[in-house]
Amino acid sequence: MAPASTGDLPVHGTQQERRGRTHLFVLDERLTGHATFLTATLVLGDAPAPCRLQVRILTFDDVTVLSPLPGQDLPAAHDGQAFTGTLMLPHGWRPPLVPEDLARAAAAAGIDTGAWSEPEARQLLTFLGEAREGSPVRAQRIKAIITALAEAQ
Repeated sequence: MAPASTGDLPVHGTQQERRGRTHLFVLDERLTGHATFLTATLVLGDAPAPCRLQVRILTFDDVTVLSPLPGQDLPAAHDGQAFTGTLMLPHGWRPPLVPEDLARAAAAAGIDTGAWSEPEARQLLTFLGEAREGSPVRAQRIKAIITALAEAQ
């Protein structure tokens, strides 16, 4: 699920407990386009007294989890209980940033990095991001990425 702009995102999923104390809000759909580990506000319930929680967004390969920050009063819930709410995203949509070295190599090969799908961009940029800038490993990874993308065209 990826909103088109900055703002409020309706979310739903289940609440889970870990070790009998940690509440997690596991979304039914994985969020895309949002940097993980950033904070947002999760609003649960209706006016006039909604519950507002500061949460950390944790997006993994197949799931997004909202983890409440410490020191907040959490709503009473049972493990597996469904929830609906609104995730207020102050940082909004974050398109993947293509590093300069990869952008130069892609442009030289006639590859449009803007045409990548979100999962493809995430995989390629994660693979490249694990190599230090300026290292021989990174140069080899850029070459492998460009070769694979050129063959796919």
